[in-house]
Amino acid sequence: MSQVKLECSHLAAGYGNGEVLKDINLTLEEGEMAALIGSNGTGKSTLIKCISGLLPLMRGTMHICGKRHDSLKSKERARLVAVVPQSYHVDYDFTVEDIILMGRNPYLGFRKREGQEDYDIVREAMEVTCTEQFRGRLYNELSGGERQRVILARAIAQQPEIILLDEPTAALDLHHQIEVMELIERLNREDHVTVLAVLHDINMAARFCGRMILLQDGIIKADGTPSEVMNRQNMSQLYHMKLMIRENPLFDRPEVVPIRVMNEKTEECPVHIHVICGTGGAVKIIEELDTKGYRVTAGVINTESSDCEICRTLNLERVEIPPFTPVSVKEQERNLAMMEDAEIILVADIPFGKENLPNLDGLEYLNGRIFFHKNVLNKDYTNGAMTRRLKEIESKKQICYFNDYDEFLNILAGSLYSDE
Repeated sequence: MSQVKLECSHLAAGYGNGEVLKDINLTLEEGEMAALIGSNGTGKSTLIKCISGLLPLMRGTMHICGKRHDSLKSKERARLVAVVPQSYHVDYDFTVEDIILMGRNPYLGFRKREGQEDYDIVREAMEVTCTEQFRGRLYNELSGGERQRVILARAIAQQPEIILLDEPTAALDLHHQIEVMELIERLNREDHVTVLAVLHDINMAARFCGRMILLQDGIIKADGTPSEVMNRQNMSQLYHMKLMIRENPLFDRPEVVPIRVMNEKTEECPVHIHVICGTGGAVKIIEELDTKGYRVTAGVINTESSDCEICRTLNLERVEIPPFTPVSVKEQERNLAMMEDAEIILVADIPFGKENLPNLDGLEYLNGRIFFHKNVLNKDYTNGAMTRRLKEIESKKQICYFNDYDEFLNILAGSLYSDE
């Protein structure tokens, strides 16, 4: 049975008379690796300071490894909790080994010097973090990524029960971000060290942490697995922007795809545009049309396609079918009904086969203008059936062909202007 390593009950803390943390209830068990996420000023670093003993509580209680936090002396706390800050600066010329050896200070008395056991622990910490190769170099001469590995090695040398990380990868390039997080993940997995990490990169947090804790307005807004916490409602409130959440197939974790923060000016007279799509060729144009203020609908689309994903994200009306399923007469009837009041019918850049060719059935009887991406003509896998279908449509109404979506938007803007 897992032991409780950290327990906060109705914790409140802040600076001066101002409360940053208002009512925090949090339990971390042995071996958990949890990410603390939230916007700036929500109290993530404040909570780290409370746990590490740098900031007193205003009210509430905290237990670290079963002991009341206010009963712990500094060295006793340091044997239980180690902190890896965003950056660490020293004013003197300490070597890498000197810095890592500082992790043994909680175990040394006034007259007790480092012994062979301490040096063995430091050597093991350097081996784990791949810092042994520059043990004799001056810490201040190292790169940012090398320094962060050294500080992580110092934390490992403390042999703590809990490691707290306060934005440990914020100042690093992508290579060193992944390197540091992989080291922390291995330490958590192999040595069962409990980890609580403040991370701004939400996708990094989801990839490496099995638990995510969302702080907002001084309280815990959400707490659970990445899939439970990273829903559209939570992420939209956190980032105040248009975004998409999708599953990363490589890591089997959700990831946030930012779309835009600043919305463009919407059209004064928005029209209904129906997009015939279904693979992934319409993602950008669907989002852009929605941002411009048009009423956008779509169909018939494959439920596993990126086109369907963006429609779900934007909560657009659509007709869906499972993958590898032909468009039935009933589904196309629903699709046509959705297009009845559409001023524009946009055939997006998608391939056509016999399964989705029925998407084009009945278009000649609709009132909306048809815009057709020319690239589709190179994606005809119907043995000529699509060409014959287009000729049938063109015998009754005009089809406007365009080369790319920018051209389509220009034509669309010009049409609206001329209509005015």
